Amino acid sequence: MRDPQVPTDLRIRVARAAAPLVHGKPGIASREVCKAGAIDGFAIDIEEAKSLRDIEQRLSVFLRKRYGPSENGGPLTDAEIVEESELDAMFHKRVAALECPPGYGEGDARKDSDRLHQLNCKRLSPPSCGGGDLKNADDEEEALLTARLAAYRHSPEGRDRARMLELMFKGRRLAVDEQNELERLKAKYPETPKDSPLAKAIALRLAELHQRSK
Repeated sequence: MRDPQVPTDLRIRVARAAAPLVHGKPGIASREVCKAGAIDGFAIDIEEAKSLRDIEQRLSVFLRKRYGPSENGGPLTDAEIVEESELDAMFHKRVAALECPPGYGEGDARKDSDRLHQLNCKRLSPPSCGGGDLKNADDEEEALLTARLAAYRHSPEGRDRARMLELMFKGRRLAVDEQNELERLKAKYPETPKDSPLAKAIALRLAELHQRSK
């Protein structure tokens, strides 16, 4: 996780990709809780949520191609690079319009991430086991969860936590002002130690990517 040879932007992207890996127990957030996301402070239109979900999934395809080209049909073509840039800008602009309610925090985000992971496993499972493309209630639930998490990541708390991870990744290369900033963030969010499951999952993913690059 602190390997100076790993670019900072890759570390941040891996942090996002690794988040579902630290929530092993599926089904913690029920469908009823998730669907209430449209009325519990999250003013999210279902069609807008689906659009955001589809954009994020398309960006995930580009992410896999960019950092795992041999396994995922990469590298990116010129047209895909342009599309990735346009979709990323569109995604952030639309998410910025969402409001994350004050009562939604890291614990809620973890529960929503649990449920998203479960739905993704269902999609990847063979039809004979009840898997395949998500439909009806599952499809809407996934979209709302994606929007909720996106709104949280763009909230002040979500940005603070992302910044804290970014600073932690720099390790001993932190400047004095950065170290002071990290300490302030740790004091503000003491429940996220550097040896948290998320940090460990990120470290494993970074080690894997670094090994492949050799």
